[in-house]
Amino acid sequence: MRDLPIRGLVAGAAFVVAAIVTASCATISKEQCLQGDWRSVGYGDGVDGHAMSRLDDHAKACAKVGVAPDPVLYSQGRTEGLTRYCTEMNGFRVGREGGSYANVCPAPVEAEFLGGYADGERVHAATQRLETARQDLSSADQRADKRARQADGVEDELRNPKLTEEQVRELRDRLARLRRERREAIEDGRRADAAIRDAEREVDDLRNRFAPHYGGW
Repeated sequence: MRDLPIRGLVAGAAFVVAAIVTASCATISKEQCLQGDWRSVGYGDGVDGHAMSRLDDHAKACAKVGVAPDPVLYSQGRTEGLTRYCTEMNGFRVGREGGSYANVCPAPVEAEFLGGYADGERVHAATQRLETARQDLSSADQRADKRARQADGVEDELRNPKLTEEQVRELRDRLARLRRERREAIEDGRRADAAIRDAEREVDDLRNRFAPHYGGW
């Protein structure tokens, strides 16, 4: 059996990758397009807080199988779905999870949704600060440990009696740098530890404030 030309293999691989990317970007499956239950599709999009422009994305996806969406049924379903999305409790969930708001809620209920969303955003920001501080502490500890090990290695090298004066001078300079960087890492760790305590207090305060109304998280 003859080997395929390299260009053929590359082209085939590119086609597969393109197909995967296209499939992953599709907003609706081929089966859903053919099924044509646009009210249910709209309902699901409403529950997820998608804008009406989502229908245009569905139309592009379904055009590949020769299907056009029903905008009336889709809009009816989406309106029903938005009644579940546009609540204060859900606004808090969306904000807390770092989700975006596409200005989809009707005026009569939007203020209620946005109130919960703003509270959720405060929780999200606080928990993100806590996570960042924890990552900073872990990074600082790792750097301090690494510099300590490297400094130990240089000290071992300095015990070699065959070193020249120049080599000794270079090693001592390197040792001083490593010790300085270790001190800096330790100081970074102290700052991160203080930031963790501050963020933990903030998260606890928000939990005590919001949990009675929104529930725990």
